Order: sequence, then C-alpha cells, then structure tokens
Amino acid sequence: MTVSREELLKAISNIYGNKGMSSKDSEDLCDFILSFFGYEDYVLDNVLSASERDVFYNLEEYGIVTTFREEINIVHGKTWRVNQWYLDKAKIKKLANTEKKEDEIKNIYDSIFKNM
Repeated sequence: MTVSREELLKAISNIYGNKGMSSKDSEDLCDFILSFFGYEDYVLDNVLSASERDVFYNLEEYGIVTTFREEINIVHGKTWRVNQWYLDKAKIKKLANTEKKEDEIKNIYDSIFKNM
C-alpha cells in the first residue's frame, strides 16, 4: 500500500487544520515528513534531532506514525536497540477520507441564518 503526498496532506489538514494550522504550514509539515521517509516505510530514530523527534511524537499521538523497537544481540552479549518510526498508511488513508465535522456544523448554522 502506498500513500500519496496528497493523501498525507489531506490527513494533516484534517487533523491540524481544525487546530488552526494554515494550509502553508500543513504543506510544510507534509514535506517535512516525506523528506525523512522518501520511498521507505520507516526511518531510524537515531537520524532524528531532538526537535524532529518531538514532531514525530506529536504525529504518533494522531496515528500518522508508529514506533517499533527491536533488540539485537551483538558481540560479547551486548544488546543493540533499534528504534524505528513507521508511517501508518491505513490510518493516513482513513484520516484523509474523513470529512471535517466542524465544517458541516458551521454550514448547517449558516444555512439556518441565511433562511431567517
């Protein structure tokens, strides 16, 4: 399954647009996310800076990304922990196809007042 830029942008707009994020900022966030993942489904956590990781934690709250930890035994019994971030493509598609409920409510009130 693949997620297009348009689907990711729509999902971001549906989440953050309700919280006041402008469409330009939504596009910037979308491009920011895609710059890490490119054609892959995951990104290693250790390539992220602290501020970038904070953004990913926020995205995780909304289900756009998920984390996975793998522990690998290496030489001399030491354990190497690999933390990865995955795009939750199914959740992104679901968020992209969700209409904004607030807009529907506003439209109902607009039509009521127009008829008065």
